[in-house]
Amino acid sequence: MKKKLYYIVDLELQHVDGEIQETTGNKFIRVYDIIDNVPNRFCDLEIDITDNSEEAIQEYLDDNGHGDETFEFIEL
Repeated sequence: MKKKLYYIVDLELQHVDGEIQETTGNKFIRVYDIIDNVPNRFCDLEIDITDNSEEAIQEYLDDNGHGDETFEFIEL
């Protein structure tokens, strides 16, 4: 059975000329797992806006001892 990880993607914004906002080219990914019906922050990633979010999460998992496990990614 696949373990489920939930993630949220936020684009980094900067203010230009007062009220105008534009992206900086970065995005932040917050990854959560659910334990006993409580969301727990699993990890935070900062990547380029053009990078695939799920591939970045999987790369983090592979690099941090979770490469043998199978996960299902759900974007919130």
